Amino acid sequence: MSARGFGAWLSLAHQAISLEVEFGRHALEALAGIAATVEESVYEVGSLRRTDRGLAFALANPPLRVGAFRSLRIDLNGIPVPPACTAVRPGAGAPWTPGSSVSREAPLELRPGHRTEVRVEPWTHALSGRVDVRLELVSAAIPPLVWIEFHDELRGPSEP
Repeated sequence: MSARGFGAWLSLAHQAISLEVEFGRHALEALAGIAATVEESVYEVGSLRRTDRGLAFALANPPLRVGAFRSLRIDLNGIPVPPACTAVRPGAGAPWTPGSSVSREAPLELRPGHRTEVRVEPWTHALSGRVDVRLELVSAAIPPLVWIEFHDELRGPSEP
């Protein structure tokens, strides 16, 4: 585990203990339920698939708020993906935006209700079975870092 990952876990543990002390265990259970609901409504479950050169997945983009993001980062099983190996297509028929071109001057706009496709290509690290994915988006707004983590079985290109 990286120092960044360990620090995040310590921060999370501190916040959880503080919440439990102040509001009780039921508050922690309610927050965990909300987090699971948000995760399930953002990531399109079952969309994690192999491609000829890597993998792809989709976000459902529930009707929350519009986001303009100046940076995109993806980790697969804890391995950072170089931005040059990522591309995003926000909406059917939209052009692919390379992750390396997302910046403050050319932000990635994710619109509520528009399915977003993400691909990681080329990807040469061996992946099979359950894959842990962390997608981080850095916004110019508050909060500056938005992320989602999900775990899903990596399917073949034509598996249902």
